Amino acid sequence: NERLSFYAVMHDAMGDGAFAAFQVFTHLVIGWPLYLLGLASTGRLGSDGKFLEDGEFMDHYRPGSKMFPAKIRGKIALSTATVLATMALLFKLSMDYGFVTVGLWYVAPYMWTNSWLVLYTWLQHTDPSVPQYG
Repeated sequence: NERLSFYAVMHDAMGDGAFAAFQVFTHLVIGWPLYLLGLASTGRLGSDGKFLEDGEFMDHYRPGSKMFPAKIRGKIALSTATVLATMALLFKLSMDYGFVTVGLWYVAPYMWTNSWLVLYTWLQHTDPSVPQYG
């Protein structure tokens, strides 16, 4: 009794066209945040060259993440602090000016830029002529 993957089940249920749209959406809108949080495709090899243990994951926000060498932990902490400060500022601006206004002036351009970044990275990593590392 073979078990099908989530994507295989979704593909069978939705058909080719709808599944293609679903996959583009998941990669371009949801994929980038999941990647940054370490929940999608961050690899299994730490910066020290050792494979991760079961249950370990690498993300872009924890200074102790195995994605980064120990010598740059301070920079990762500063980067994470600025991300949190930006989120707090966006929340405050949303409370002052409305979520729609902030969405139109910040979130929409961010998502457009994010989509292009993910799209060309995705295309590079799925091209058979580009070597895969990690």
